[in-house]
Amino acid sequence: MSKTKRSIRRVFWFLALVLFVSMGYLVKLVVVDRDSIVTSSYNRRLNYVDESIQRGDILDENGIVLAEDLIAADGTKTRSYPYGRTAGHITGYSDKGKSGIEASENFVLNTVDHNLLQRGKALFTGELPKGNSVVLTVDITLQEKAAQLLDGANGAIVVMEPSTGRILALYGYPDYDPNTILEDWDALQTAQDSPLLNRVTQGLYPPGSTFKMVTALAAMEYLEDWENFTYDCTGEASFTDKEIHCYNNRAHGTVDMAEALATSCNCYFAALAEKIGAENLLKTMEEVGMTAVYGMELPVSLNKVGLTADAADNELVETSIGQGKTVVTPLYMAMLISAVANDGIMMQPYLVDHVLHADDSTSDTTLPSQLRQICTVQEAEILQNMLQGVVESGTGTGAQVEGVTVAGKTGTAENATGNDHSWFVGFAPAEDPQVAVAVLVENIGDGSASGIAGQMIAAALETEQK
Repeated sequence: MSKTKRSIRRVFWFLALVLFVSMGYLVKLVVVDRDSIVTSSYNRRLNYVDESIQRGDILDENGIVLAEDLIAADGTKTRSYPYGRTAGHITGYSDKGKSGIEASENFVLNTVDHNLLQRGKALFTGELPKGNSVVLTVDITLQEKAAQLLDGANGAIVVMEPSTGRILALYGYPDYDPNTILEDWDALQTAQDSPLLNRVTQGLYPPGSTFKMVTALAAMEYLEDWENFTYDCTGEASFTDKEIHCYNNRAHGTVDMAEALATSCNCYFAALAEKIGAENLLKTMEEVGMTAVYGMELPVSLNKVGLTADAADNELVETSIGQGKTVVTPLYMAMLISAVANDGIMMQPYLVDHVLHADDSTSDTTLPSQLRQICTVQEAEILQNMLQGVVESGTGTGAQVEGVTVAGKTGTAENATGNDHSWFVGFAPAEDPQVAVAVLVENIGDGSASGIAGQMIAAALETEQK
């Protein structure tokens, strides 16, 4: 073959490769990245306002208005948020770009169905055609309860339905008022406590002792004799070059897994982790979705897993009790505890229930979807029973609800820059889980998350039974 032919062939295959890569990139943009591009704050189309229509409403699950267009006598439109700060991180804002549901559902809210009919009606009534409304899964009453319970403390509360992934409440503080976003913008941008950050979906925190659920599942999978494993806790123990202390150096005596979960014994779980090994613990972290990429209608930060398969003992034991370099979002912890409650099935979380049209017809109803099976049904049932003990007689008694069996896990996450963070994740009724919660209170230094969770569970069950 002549040199010329070889050169032509090389050029041909090079161009073919360039074409193939370009087509692949276009497919990725259209199929994989379209949602993030549509809702990106850099997308100038989010700033487009069609003055010839009235933007659709954002409603809670009971049809209560969370966002609407108000039209003055002179035709001036103003976007109004009747619940302001309480739902601010959910609705988002529609000035200074868009965020929250205003961003993710922007084109739905700006789409006018039955356009000719509405415009014909407008000739007689003077009313602007109205875009589709978005109905959420959130109950604003529960949202208000969450705001009341945090009471100005930095933190996050999320309530989910374990069997479906429906989010019933999602509140983080500090918050902001979308009604005054223009006036407050400069202050919000420079505020040290980052009120524009949605702590439920974007905040990253060490999971503390709530992570012990993952260590327990790893033991069930990889240790044949885990049921017979006990540890004599003296309140502190050395693991290679790492000193592990139980809370207040309390000695728990000889404990098995159920007792160690109830008392949140760090020494037990550190010793258990040595038997499991870093590689197997990491596998379990991957199986429970801690390293997975998932999304929803709001921006979500991905968990960061610091453990490696060849990690040293000090990193292994730190991770096993929820310290170390691993950080998670409150949303993920709600997903994890929901999966435990749901016999090991982790559901896709979602906020948008359906789209409501001007003629009161509906479309685009969200169907619950399964993300993964994090453990076997048998393992989930074992853990469910153990978590009941945490609330009945262990560290989580503050989450008790009269007449209801609550299961859950407390956590105290060490914080290098201040007081410890307080965690509680749980579900109820334990026999037939209807709601799951994750509560995080920053820099509180005590177990106050349990009491907040108990009140949130009681309110959620009361609301669901109506």
